[in-house]
Amino acid sequence: MAPHSSTSRAVPSQAGQVPRRFEHVRDRPGEANGRGRGTLGPSWFAAVMGSGIVAVAAATLPRSFPGLGEAATVVWAGTALLLVVLAARYVRQRMLPAHAGDPVLAQFFGAPPIALLTVGAGTLLLGRRLMGERAALDVDWVLWSAGTVLGLATACTVPYLMVTRHRFAPDAASGGWLLPVVPPMVSAATGAFDPGAPRPDYGGCGPPSMHVVLCVRAP
Repeated sequence: MAPHSSTSRAVPSQAGQVPRRFEHVRDRPGEANGRGRGTLGPSWFAAVMGSGIVAVAAATLPRSFPGLGEAATVVWAGTALLLVVLAARYVRQRMLPAHAGDPVLAQFFGAPPIALLTVGAGTLLLGRRLMGERAALDVDWVLWSAGTVLGLATACTVPYLMVTRHRFAPDAASGGWLLPVVPPMVSAATGAFDPGAPRPDYGGCGPPSMHVVLCVRAP
């Protein structure tokens, strides 16, 4: 006997299933732009962020020892080269929509602006030995401006996506959720390296470098 019409209707979504109209890019990354998430995510810029802060911290220590400046310069140069390679590769793969729709990868959008800011600060502190004071200041200004604009966009956009687009399990909260809002604080700290900025006396504690370290380590 043919089933009754009432039993042949579509069954409502079961527990744990989400209606298709509520699915987002995270669930169907290939539909975001016809491909997957790619091989390079924003989390790769955390390597630039960490290496850059090591170079900046080494350059601003209140005490030094022979070879520290040269070692910091090598770290900065390698970090700057890595930033150029990662930025070019990330832009070419065009995976921004898919990554923005992923609730985990989206948190790492705080890493690229911090990478720009730390490499810019390292350029001013260490790069001037190689390229001169004026050129180092110009490069730092460009990187600081780009990092600040990108950081403000990240600090506003990622929390918005978390509220309106992403879905999280009740126990999904982590310290990584703080990373998208850190870049503006790093902008404020690295802006103090500008030769024209006022420099109050902090007793030789090197406050700008400490602020950068604290901001980057906040999550």
